[in-house]
Amino acid sequence: MACGIPALEQTNRRTGSGHGQGRPRGRPVLFIRGRIGYNRFMRKEFQPYLRDADKRELLQNNYLFSKLSAKHIDRLAACVVGKSVARATSIFAKGDPGSSLFAICRGTVKISAPSVDGHDAVFNLIGKGDIFGEIALLDGRPRTADAVAVTDCELFVIERRDFLPLMREEPEIALKMIEILCARLRRTTEQAENLMFLHLPGRLAKALLRLSDNDARTCERKAVVTQKDLGNIIGMSRESTNRQLRIWEEQAWVRLERGGIVILSAQALERIAECDTEGSLSGLR
Repeated sequence: MACGIPALEQTNRRTGSGHGQGRPRGRPVLFIRGRIGYNRFMRKEFQPYLRDADKRELLQNNYLFSKLSAKHIDRLAACVVGKSVARATSIFAKGDPGSSLFAICRGTVKISAPSVDGHDAVFNLIGKGDIFGEIALLDGRPRTADAVAVTDCELFVIERRDFLPLMREEPEIALKMIEILCARLRRTTEQAENLMFLHLPGRLAKALLRLSDNDARTCERKAVVTQKDLGNIIGMSRESTNRQLRIWEEQAWVRLERGGIVILSAQALERIAECDTEGSLSGLR
């Protein structure tokens, strides 16, 4: 199955509103359209060259495709497009046409929805090995949320017309997609319950524990997230979130760093996350 390379169109645009606000007049912008999911807001990105062997390795190491036969891996590899996206770049916006599935090879992506007052509802922060864009891929309707690169990212992209036939032929892929959708629905339900029933410390502790990973360089457990995004995830202002984090920092449970929070006492946060009422937290705040 042959897959073409999407056209790149270079043009000049004047400063506009929304995602392109503040861009100097006359600055060249790359418009990426066609087979990798065109998005008019994408800037400062390019398609890295990927050998067929690299593509096959990426697919075999992804949990969604790892059980495919060599024949199907080769078939998908012929249609995979690699994409490098710079930090803070919009990958797609809510309402954009959706015809492709994205998988993260490196970096972190924020999935959110904008509001009229400028406060985003952050649904998730996802990293290496995760996929996104699956809802629009499956139903062919517009994107349901924004996707923004939190860090420099390496992605690979598969088009709907290449993916759906494979799903029909391989029930294992369809089952994996169902598992992914169910997991997302469970987490959305849990997030709604937390917002309705849990106090700020409990919501914050659960979010930090879920978002944190072990840093290979420092051997510390760290959540790479800004306090603004963290507040949007738990439904609180940045000021309230910062105030609670400062209390925990004084107790040596966390350490605040630029662009992230290091967890120093996971046990303390786990105790807080298990509490369901304000009264039970009197000794843990």
